[in-house]
Amino acid sequence: MIKVFYTSVLICCAVTGYAQVDTTAIALEEVLITGRRNNSYLINKTELGGKFSGILKDLPQSVSVVSREFMEDRQAFQITDMVQDLAGVSQASVYDDLTIRGFNSGYASGLRLVNGMRSAYGYGTSFWRAPLTANLESIEVLKGPGASLFGDIVPGGTINLVTKKPLEEQKTSINFSVGSFQTLRSTLDMGGPLDKDKRFLYRINVAYETSRTFRDNNQRRNILVAPSFTFRPTEGTQIDVDLTYDDFDGALDRGIGIRNKDFYGLDRAFNVNQPTDFYRSKFLTFATRFSQDITQNLSFHMNYMKSIYGEDLNEFRTLNTFADPPANTIMNMRFLSKNVKDYTDNLVSYLSYNLNRPGHTHRLVLGVDYAQYGGDKNNVQREARRRMLDGEEVPLTINLENPVRDVIDVGSYIWLAQAEFPFLNPYRSMGFYIQDQITIGQRLNVVMGLRHEYYRSSSADLAESYKTSQHAWLPRFGLTYHINDQMNYFASYSQGYVPVGADFMHNHEQYGSDSPFRPERSFQVETGLKTGFFNNQLQTELSLFHIGRENMMIATGEMGDSGFPVYRQSGEVISQGVELDFRGQVTKEFQVMANYSFNHTEVKRSSMEIEVGMPLANAPKHMGSVWMKYVIPEATFKGLGFGAGMNFMNSRRMENPMAIDEEGAMAWDRWPGYEVWNAALYYHIKGVRLSLNVNNILDRYYYLGGFDYTRGFVGMPRSVMLSLGFLL
Repeated sequence: MIKVFYTSVLICCAVTGYAQVDTTAIALEEVLITGRRNNSYLINKTELGGKFSGILKDLPQSVSVVSREFMEDRQAFQITDMVQDLAGVSQASVYDDLTIRGFNSGYASGLRLVNGMRSAYGYGTSFWRAPLTANLESIEVLKGPGASLFGDIVPGGTINLVTKKPLEEQKTSINFSVGSFQTLRSTLDMGGPLDKDKRFLYRINVAYETSRTFRDNNQRRNILVAPSFTFRPTEGTQIDVDLTYDDFDGALDRGIGIRNKDFYGLDRAFNVNQPTDFYRSKFLTFATRFSQDITQNLSFHMNYMKSIYGEDLNEFRTLNTFADPPANTIMNMRFLSKNVKDYTDNLVSYLSYNLNRPGHTHRLVLGVDYAQYGGDKNNVQREARRRMLDGEEVPLTINLENPVRDVIDVGSYIWLAQAEFPFLNPYRSMGFYIQDQITIGQRLNVVMGLRHEYYRSSSADLAESYKTSQHAWLPRFGLTYHINDQMNYFASYSQGYVPVGADFMHNHEQYGSDSPFRPERSFQVETGLKTGFFNNQLQTELSLFHIGRENMMIATGEMGDSGFPVYRQSGEVISQGVELDFRGQVTKEFQVMANYSFNHTEVKRSSMEIEVGMPLANAPKHMGSVWMKYVIPEATFKGLGFGAGMNFMNSRRMENPMAIDEEGAMAWDRWPGYEVWNAALYYHIKGVRLSLNVNNILDRYYYLGGFDYTRGFVGMPRSVMLSLGFLL
């Protein structure tokens, strides 16, 4: 940590022209810590597991970030509670299913990162459930393809979850919250040294929540336990260990049906599932990091992460079609029963070398990554679309005009012959990469990198084994030019790559394709300005970007007769636009987070001719948010604070065509635009923190996003959350 930070300071000093390197390093760290103690929303640097580190202003890439302080002010319990405050990011559904710069980011389209490592399925990347924030220090969104460093990352960008680290000083924080929909939460954050020499450090984060939620039959219980440890046996050697255990018991929210194009025709609470449905998941993640200084300028790093994910599911859900189009009042349904367990291993190792020469410095990273994923051989899923009723086979349906449902006996279902679940194909991935962060003179920083990715996938049906391999060369280039003490110019070019699983190549007919699916490729060109105001305590980023993507996999929403989902592959799509991002403080009493995004997406070539010229699904052209917090500094009202803000989004295209145009052909409809207002009241005094948050003050009925008329996902109604915290 110290070595990485020191290198970042060297780069900063070379750019700004400061000569006193050690003094500057100390001063910068003091500014950072003081700002965080004053609850600043500003984060100045990133590390990404050591691969790509530095002060954010000096990196040739857009990075949106929210701090721990901001998450606490908004009482964000899941990372999706922070989406509206990240420039260029929106929700596609209530799942852990996001859109970044117009492109979907989730388990089916590139993995996320935890402390700069590709996350395992379960923690960080699970689709059904968004990770909790209790053990997070910050959330970063790295814009554009990150494949040159991390492998198969989608072109819009990826989310990096930065976990809390062990503490050198003893600290304990306890928080209790109560709110709407019978929500109860409590968290514990405790850490400090285990010995007087501070060689052994620890930290433990615990979170618990129960809630009925505002949706019918959608109660949930969350438990998170996340201990972490640091051991520094000798100078230059450090070992970190993180454990994350997550236990969820509740139900899946499959969204709301839209009856006869009436987006507001059903109560927001309406849910299609059965009271007897359940969704239970558990995951355990073990991560360890080892770093060793070999010489003053050379260090070795090795990170390993193991994750075990288990899921038990019974659900009555939509088949994604209507039985009576275009009236759309009777939805076709199906029942799923699933019991699966999956295992993921991830190993990252690299050498870091610092080379200092008159007029230029280098930070070279040479490394290799290895990841593997596989399901348990006993994994099973059953699916039924019909049941026996009074001695006859009848289809599973639900009438949205009269949604009165009897509880269906599971024994009456007629199961499909297909029992295997095409979840994710088992894979092994290995990447070799080299990168150089260069400082030239006092004004220019350059980043150059190249990665070779080798991906090998096998069949999901373990009884019928077949394999396929793919590989790609992935370059990256970027530069930052220091205009003056407040402003930097940056530009970058990077490529992206997402492979396809073996089943999509060998069994492509089951997924609705006449030919094997192809790996997708992408690229991004980006440029912009990074500026600091108010003594660089309020950071702004203005970026212009263009992304091209080929062979993008698109789920049609249809289900084949054998139980497999039907996909298609687009020919070419683009995403281009402008983002403006503010974060930090005007004064230590006045904090600001704000962003605006203009994003034009367009289908250039497609397997469906009617789609050419359309925007991408769930990709808003205009969206933005603002949140401001002010704490009264005067003695009489000292500690009293106020927060207020709003977020907005215009209409977005649905993922699947289910409307009928004037000529009687299938067409795409659009999700309505919306704006939501929020406010908060704070009182902090002598280690006691009292917060009252009111979200969706005007009680707007709005849609976060969705797939089609059978699966729209509504935002939360007006809600209140009261929190009481103690810092011991």
